[in-house]
Amino acid sequence: MKKVRVDYFFELYEKGKIPKVFSEVNDLDEKTIVNTDYNKDQIEYSKTVYSVFFVMDYLKPTFDTNLYSKKTIRQFFKGYTISLDNFDSADAYVKYRFRSNAKGIRRRIKRLETCFDISYKTYFGAIKQEEYDILMNELKAMLIRRFEQRNDISQSLLRWDYYKNLYFSLINQKKASLFVIYSNDTPIMISLNHHFYERLFSAISSYDIDYGKFSLGSVEIYKKLEWCIANNHRSYEMGMGDLSYKREWCNHIYNFEHQIIYPKKSIRAYIYMLMEYIKVNFKEFVFKIAYVKYKEFKAKRKKKLNFSVPQYESLPIEEAIRGNENYKEIDYNTEEFIYLRKKVFDFLYSGIEHVSDVKVLKKSKKELKESYLIIGKTKMQQVIEV
Repeated sequence: MKKVRVDYFFELYEKGKIPKVFSEVNDLDEKTIVNTDYNKDQIEYSKTVYSVFFVMDYLKPTFDTNLYSKKTIRQFFKGYTISLDNFDSADAYVKYRFRSNAKGIRRRIKRLETCFDISYKTYFGAIKQEEYDILMNELKAMLIRRFEQRNDISQSLLRWDYYKNLYFSLINQKKASLFVIYSNDTPIMISLNHHFYERLFSAISSYDIDYGKFSLGSVEIYKKLEWCIANNHRSYEMGMGDLSYKREWCNHIYNFEHQIIYPKKSIRAYIYMLMEYIKVNFKEFVFKIAYVKYKEFKAKRKKKLNFSVPQYESLPIEEAIRGNENYKEIDYNTEEFIYLRKKVFDFLYSGIEHVSDVKVLKKSKKELKESYLIIGKTKMQQVIEV
């Protein structure tokens, strides 16, 4: 007797294939996706027990019930998705989901577009190798900075070479896409996505943390919803992981299901099923305990990190004044002053100034503490060393 373990979510979204034991997949509206690789004769004479995990409730697989039986276990981890079937625009969904707070989402996008020259691009079906390499290197750098900031480990970075080799061909085959937010010609947010029969799965995303005030995560989701609706995609899948932004955005939260599918007329298969059933239940129990402990550990570590004192302090924004003869202008984008970049972007957000109208001055007179001025068209802010 043979046992095969199948990651159903991975097979559908990352491989773009329906596992061979299933003849078709049905969504919640009973629309059918036929498995073109299904071989009934091969399945009929198979002596295999299939242990299929991470099965979503909105893409239910179908197997031959004359040949196989099924035992199910509800998994601990939840999945998060946005169903778009009843919405004709991203605005319509935001109004439905956020109600009185919907204006806040649009305000974040407007604020970003007011302060910078922003453009959006989705690479789906065509991307050149050189452009792909540049964007993937940028995404890697963003992930490194973001996870250093969080004092955490990125699972995506641990398998980066695999992902970099994988996505280029998938994008050109329309099985994956690369969504980018640009400020002028510079990427400030990048997202890798998989596509399965008009459903998008947001797999890997990151952003330039210097733009942290601008809620690029919300901008990303809104703009990708716009793209999904314009391109007849029925859902936006965010995968597993209990995060606040997923709970805020998603209108369908579900538990994954583990299915053990085994031949009906085999005592050996039944015994294999029982053994697997006990093992899976035990694993789910352990996951539940370990996950709670992990969340407690993360919360404690986050509290410790919050006590760190910033190197520079921003004073209140005030009306801009001229005559700063004790200061000289500097380029905050150079390596020497790169630590001021986030301070400048925070100023842009709060002062609602455009980046092209802002300059940074450094006090020329030598003092014990460094002092800078961020000056826009109408507002200014002093930044001093703590």
